[in-house]
Amino acid sequence: MLNKVFALLLSVCLLHTGRLCAQEKTILEQQVSIDLKTGSLVSVLSKLQANYAVTFSYESDLLGAYQIADMHFVNTPMSSVLKKVFKGTSLTFNLIGNNIVITKSRSNICTIHGHIRNKEDGEELIGATLFIPKLKVGVVTNQYGFYSLSVPKGNYEVLISNLGYETQLKTIHLTENTALEAELSAQTNSLPEVEIKQTVTPNSILQNQQDYSPAALDMKTYYAGETDVIKALQMQNGIKTISEGSSGLFIRGGNSDQNLILLDEAVVYNPSHLYGLVSVFNPDAINNIQVYKDYIPANYGGRLSAVIVNRMAEGNNKEFHVNGGINMLSARISAEGPIVKDKGSFIFAVRRSLLDVFRSKFKLFNPNSIYYDINAKANYRINKNNSVFYSVYAGQDRLLSENSFRNDWGNLTSTLRWNHIFNSRLFMNASAIYSNYSNLLDLNSDTLSQKSQWSTGVRDLTVKADYTFYSSPVNLVKFGILTTYHQFTPGQTKNKESNEFNIAKDKSVEAAVYYNQEISFDNSFTLNYGLRLGLFQNAEERLDVFDPQGNRVKQNDYKTFINPEPRVNISYLLNDKKRLFITYNRSFQYLQLVQNSTLAFSSLEPWVPASATIAPQRSDLFSTGYNYSPNGFLFSLSAYYKKLHNQLDLTGHAQIIQNPDIRNQLKAGKSDVYGVEVEISKTAGKLTGSLAYTYSRAFRTIQGINDGNRFAANYDIPHEVKLSASYLFNTKFSVQAFFTYATGRPLTLPVGYYQHDGINVPIYEGRNTSRFPDFSRLDISGQYHFQTPLSRKRALSSTLSVGIYNLYDRKNPLYYHLTTDSSIDQKSSLEYAFGVSPWVSYSFKL
Repeated sequence: MLNKVFALLLSVCLLHTGRLCAQEKTILEQQVSIDLKTGSLVSVLSKLQANYAVTFSYESDLLGAYQIADMHFVNTPMSSVLKKVFKGTSLTFNLIGNNIVITKSRSNICTIHGHIRNKEDGEELIGATLFIPKLKVGVVTNQYGFYSLSVPKGNYEVLISNLGYETQLKTIHLTENTALEAELSAQTNSLPEVEIKQTVTPNSILQNQQDYSPAALDMKTYYAGETDVIKALQMQNGIKTISEGSSGLFIRGGNSDQNLILLDEAVVYNPSHLYGLVSVFNPDAINNIQVYKDYIPANYGGRLSAVIVNRMAEGNNKEFHVNGGINMLSARISAEGPIVKDKGSFIFAVRRSLLDVFRSKFKLFNPNSIYYDINAKANYRINKNNSVFYSVYAGQDRLLSENSFRNDWGNLTSTLRWNHIFNSRLFMNASAIYSNYSNLLDLNSDTLSQKSQWSTGVRDLTVKADYTFYSSPVNLVKFGILTTYHQFTPGQTKNKESNEFNIAKDKSVEAAVYYNQEISFDNSFTLNYGLRLGLFQNAEERLDVFDPQGNRVKQNDYKTFINPEPRVNISYLLNDKKRLFITYNRSFQYLQLVQNSTLAFSSLEPWVPASATIAPQRSDLFSTGYNYSPNGFLFSLSAYYKKLHNQLDLTGHAQIIQNPDIRNQLKAGKSDVYGVEVEISKTAGKLTGSLAYTYSRAFRTIQGINDGNRFAANYDIPHEVKLSASYLFNTKFSVQAFFTYATGRPLTLPVGYYQHDGINVPIYEGRNTSRFPDFSRLDISGQYHFQTPLSRKRALSSTLSVGIYNLYDRKNPLYYHLTTDSSIDQKSSLEYAFGVSPWVSYSFKL
């Protein structure tokens, strides 16, 4: 299959040179055999249109004065026929969409480009649409709000739209390349709801592109009134969590470490506060979330399952605002405003937990535990072609157990970006990115003198440049280059003179070049393909090399990997409401978590890179799907199969902390995952909602584990149902409900015990032969929106939210307390999650 994919990519590249695309091969180079009699040019084009599958678009008065002599063609390409017909005239032709557009000359093609922004605060809108009905062509803005569209000179009406915003109609007179900046006003008759957003445009090609582009999500109020990005994602079809309160995302049979999670292009290695009860993403600081789980463009790499892109808000460049909120877990406040009005802005946001204030006590940590987030970002538009952006995030957890031992972890990221417009068709984003994840654990000890600390972490420095070239309305090219320097600390003992328990450190260089192209053969068929060439070189520290005097010698083991990663998506529109697609992705992952079998409620797993003893993970994904979107509804059906290689798992009962031999206890094998996802949604009207069902399986076969026999992965959850509903009474009051049911995840429990020296020792039959009880939960909530004028220029808007988490008090298990007392029923050792929990929260904007 891989050879076929390479053949397809090669054939496309060979056919596509210059401005010619595959679509032109099918229309402009079809063979024509026809006799054309002396007459008007209009009659000639009418005859060609009647005899061949071609449509001409032109101004009626443009062709009236032209006449042609007798012409005879036998098996002549359409392009050659048109060139001869137009010879001696000032006319030329261009293929736009499925139409051949007649214009006066080649020089009459010009480009409109610019940004589409939110009128209220000046934020760039991602996935907004500019559409020209007359030509039936359009374009969507990229991830930086930029667009470019090349069309013949002329007078046009332009529709500019985005979901949740008022559509804007502009009239433009194109005589040269033109910069067109646009600002859209938000619709005032809708409130935020939890739904997958899709940009609906009059152009089916653009709608097709958005279908397999990522889905933007609204935030969702979750446990204790906390508004959370990760919990909103977990409520979407095909995205799973393995336990109550966990922030792990298990997408299409992949492990949680197989998701690339980005914040302003910086990798976030641990997105959790409170072991997963809350994510690190402050809703006041996040502008847009995108998820790729089918076709992953070649500019993203390094993970096998999905890409989750979080973009920080840039701040209001028109006026100052203060936002904030408080709930039963945390309080937050943010300020934003212009640095220079309409040219630059800033945002600063802070969130802190209130566990120590409210003395909230949970099962996993005591009331003195805290967490915080700090987000800051500034941007400045130097001129019409250059803008700079700088953002920083710092977050930290300090969790204390009942016996006063501590676990601290946090993320620090920083991103400096430069957007440059070379010309009306070529856009560049260059970035310098820093990411630092660190984790510190106080190790238990009977005496203070023996107490030590265990630390893990990853530190990255990345530079990259991404380019977007808008060749034509049906031909979009993206390419770029990046390199990352990694520093890994898998495990190191602090406050100890001896390093005998340390895990060897690593230093790695990861680099990639990529090319991605989207071309449309006609109005219904689109090919999106890409190739990423990745390089990974690792230097692993040697801890077993000594000189004759017994002193350790600094030495490293080096290993280099070079791997191509092809991706392709073929999409076919049956009509403007129905679409079929098929996708293939090959991906490599060069770093992975060393995880224990519990997965949930742990922040201690070290990251280790591919090395001389650990091969990189590889995935081949095949997926297909069908989408149907009648007015006000959306139906989707998709199926996938994924084959994963070099999947790592620890041998039974392996110790992670203070285990320098941990790499040798990692076993590699294969994994097979497959599934079907079905969803029907109502997207219009006062009542909206969705019903989704997922069937999926994930199995592993690893020599040295489970006697080499196939076993269910820790995150194998066969059945999952999600039902959400929202009712909008008016612009001020709305209610929501969310219900989920899922099969319990696998785990390994003892089947009996034997006694050794008076101690009951558990007996295990196989890996993951037991399961937790099935999971279910119902949440309800309501919001009331206040708006109080404080002056002529400023008003306070606020929202009061109330809800009940786990309405029918379902006892969903967190984990098992395994005991060496065989007389105790295993069920009695279950630890349960939160019962029924009423909550209230308040947020405001001034």
